[in-house]
Amino acid sequence: MIRIRERHIADKNLISDIAHTLNVSHRLAEMLFCRGYDSTEKAQSFLNPSLNDIYDPFALGGMHDAVERISLAKQNNETVVIYGDYDADGISAVSILYRSLKIFGIDAITVIPEREDGYGLSDGVLSPFLEEYFPDLLITVDCGISAVKEVEQLKDLGVDVIVTDHHEIPDQIPDCTVINCKLNGYPFDGLCGAGVAYKLSKALIGDKANDFLDLVAVATVADSMPLVSENRILVNEGLERIKNGKCCKIIKALSAISGLKEVTSTSLAYTIAPRINAAGRMDNANLALRAFISDDIQEIEALAKVLNDFNVKRQSECEGLYKTAKAMLSSKSPNNRVIALYSSEWKAGLIGIVAAKLVEEYSKPVILFAEKDGVLHGSARSVAGVNIFKALSSVKSLVDDYGGHAQAAGVTLTADRFELFENALNEYLVNNCDVSDFIQETEVEELIDERFTVEFAKEISLLEPFGVGNKKPVFALKCDRAYASPLKIGSPHVAFKTDYLELLMFNGVESLSVLNSEMTKLIVFEPNISIFNGRESLKGYVKEIVTVCTDNKSVESAVLSAQLDAINDNGSYQPINSAQAECLLEKAKKDIYGTLFIVSDFQTFDKFKLTQSFNKSVLVASKKGNINLVTLGTDGFIPQGYETVVYLDKPLSVVKTHATVYVNEEIDGFSKVGLSADRAELGKIYLAVRNRPQGYLSASEISEDTGVNVRQVVFALRVFIELGLIIPQGGRYKAVLGIKRDLADSSVYRSIKRVLG
Repeated sequence: MIRIRERHIADKNLISDIAHTLNVSHRLAEMLFCRGYDSTEKAQSFLNPSLNDIYDPFALGGMHDAVERISLAKQNNETVVIYGDYDADGISAVSILYRSLKIFGIDAITVIPEREDGYGLSDGVLSPFLEEYFPDLLITVDCGISAVKEVEQLKDLGVDVIVTDHHEIPDQIPDCTVINCKLNGYPFDGLCGAGVAYKLSKALIGDKANDFLDLVAVATVADSMPLVSENRILVNEGLERIKNGKCCKIIKALSAISGLKEVTSTSLAYTIAPRINAAGRMDNANLALRAFISDDIQEIEALAKVLNDFNVKRQSECEGLYKTAKAMLSSKSPNNRVIALYSSEWKAGLIGIVAAKLVEEYSKPVILFAEKDGVLHGSARSVAGVNIFKALSSVKSLVDDYGGHAQAAGVTLTADRFELFENALNEYLVNNCDVSDFIQETEVEELIDERFTVEFAKEISLLEPFGVGNKKPVFALKCDRAYASPLKIGSPHVAFKTDYLELLMFNGVESLSVLNSEMTKLIVFEPNISIFNGRESLKGYVKEIVTVCTDNKSVESAVLSAQLDAINDNGSYQPINSAQAECLLEKAKKDIYGTLFIVSDFQTFDKFKLTQSFNKSVLVASKKGNINLVTLGTDGFIPQGYETVVYLDKPLSVVKTHATVYVNEEIDGFSKVGLSADRAELGKIYLAVRNRPQGYLSASEISEDTGVNVRQVVFALRVFIELGLIIPQGGRYKAVLGIKRDLADSSVYRSIKRVLG
C-alpha cells in the first residue's frame, strides 16, 4: 500500500522563500517542507548539518556525576572496566569509550559478552572478570538500563557503576549514576549506544571525541536509529571522516575487503555494519572488538578477513534458519497477530535477522527464540504501527527479562511458558491494535507528471544521509501497458521505458503479466544516477507496483483476459449465498489476516458495502503478508497464508488452491453482456487486425477503432491467439497471414459458446 505525501499548496509562498534562500528548486523546497522543515531556518539547518549545533553533553542527566566519578578513578589510579554489548553499536560504543579514557588518562579493561551469555550484565560473564580484575568502577555502554539486580550485586561487592544506555526506560532503573538520552528531558532521545558513549567522551576530552564520529556513524545506522536532529549531524560528520580516510583502521580494512565504492549511510548499513555484527552472531564478538581497539595494521587486516568470512557464513546459515521458520509456520494459524517460534537448533545471533525478514513478508510482529536448556532467548522485530516493547511490557509477568525499542527488542523466558506467552501477546495485539497498525505503507514523495531529470536526482542527494526517519525519497508514476521485457534471455530482471524515465525492476519477471497488461498501475520507484565511462545516466529502480481498482475499459479488459486464461480451471468450492458472504466479510474485518475476497464483476462492489473496509487490488494479491484483501479478478495465484478464499460473485472458473474456497452463487460474476460467439462478429476483429499491418497496441485501441465493445475484442483476441491467427509481437497484436483454422479448435471459444448457450 502506498501513501502519497500531502502537498501544501496553501504554503507556496513559504516554500518559495525556502527555495530562494537555500538556492534549491521549488520542488526540493516542497519536499523539505513536507518532511517537517517548514521554515527557512529549519531547512537551512537540515541541509547544512554542523557540529556547532549538537547539544551540550552535560544536558544529559547524570553526566556531571559520571565525569566527577571517572576523574576520581583517574586521580586514584583505579581499575575501570567498560562493559558493552555484542552488536555493532555495542562494539563501537566500547571502542569509543576505551580510546577516550586512554586519552583522558585511564587504561580501561574492556568486556563484551557473547550472545550465548545473554544480553546485558550477565552473571556468567561478570563473575570471572570480577575475580580476575576486581574493578573499582564499571561503566556500561549500550546496556544496563534494566540491570537493577546486577547493579545492586556489584555495589554490594564494592564496585561503583555508571550506566550509559539508550534503550527504553523500564519501570525500575538501577540505583546508580545513569546516562540515557530517554531520561531527564534530553532534547533528542534517538541516540544509539555509541552516540551516548560519544557524549560521555565529549564531556571528558572535549573536541578530541570527534575523532570517533566514524564509529558513531556506523553504530547509528547499524542500530537503525533515526537520522534526524543530532544523529543527522553526527552521521554526516562520521561519513565525511570515512570518505576522507580519517576513520579507524578496521573501517578502512572492511571497506577494502568488501569492495565498498561509495560511502553513504546506506552502504554502511548494508556493507560495513553486517560484517561487524557477524562476529557477535557467530559467537565471537570479542574478535570484532579486538579489531576495533588494536593499532597493529597487520592484525587488523587479518581480523577484517575473518569478519568478512563470518559474514559469508552468517548469510548461508540465515537462509537455512529462514527456511526452517517458514516450514514451522505451516502449523500456526494465519490469523495470529504475532509470529512466535523457537528451536534448540537456532543460533541466537541469527534470529533477529530472520525475524526482520519475516516481518517484511507477513506484516506482523515476529519473535524468534533460540532455546538452550529450557530457556528461550528471543529477538523481536515489529511493523511500524506496533510498539513491540509496549506489547512485551503487557506480558512481563510471563518473561524473565526483556528490553529494547518500539520496533526491536530482546526477551527471555522459560520454554514451559512459551504457549502462555504467545497467546497472551496475541490477545494484547487483538485488543489494542487495529488493521491499520499492521499495514506496511510506502510513503511516496509525489506522483510525477513530467520528465524526471538527472539534475533533480542530483539535488535529492542534498537530503543525505538517508535512513530511518529520513527515508530516501521514492516517487510514483502512472503507467498503462509497460512493454517490459527481461534485460537479457534468462534474466530475472526486467526493464521498460515510460514518458518520464527508464525503469529497472530487479527480480521483476514474475510481474511481467501485470506490467504488460493494459490496466492503469502506479509504479513506485527510487531514482538512481549511474556513471559509466564518465557519462551520467538516470534510471528508476522499481520498488512496488500498485494496481488501480477502477471501473474502466483497461481494467475490464485485464480482468476478462485473466478469466479466459483460467477458463479450464476446475477448483472445488463450497456454495454460499450473499448473506453468508456478508458474514464472512464481517468476520474478516475483525480477524485482519488470512482471507482473500475475489470480485469478478466490478458492480459487485456496490452490493457489498463492507468491501470498502479492505484494501483493493486488481488481479494480484498483496505480496506483503496475508492481510485480508479484496481483488478484482485473479491472476490464478493464491499466496500461501490465505487459508480462506471467498468469491463474492460466481466467476467463470474457480482457481485450484490449498485454501478453503467459498463461492456466492447468488450473483453471477461473469457477465454475458456484449459477448457473442458468432463467426461474423469475431471475424470483424480479425479483419481489423489483418488490415492494419503495424498492428494494434491494445484491446481498447481495437475497440475504439472498430466500434466493437472491449469485452468482445478481448474474447476474440484470446481465441485467435490460441489458434495462432493473431500473435502479440513487439508490444502489438498482429495478424498471421496464410493460416486457416476452425473456431471450434479453440478451447476458449468452445467454453464461452457453452456459457452463452
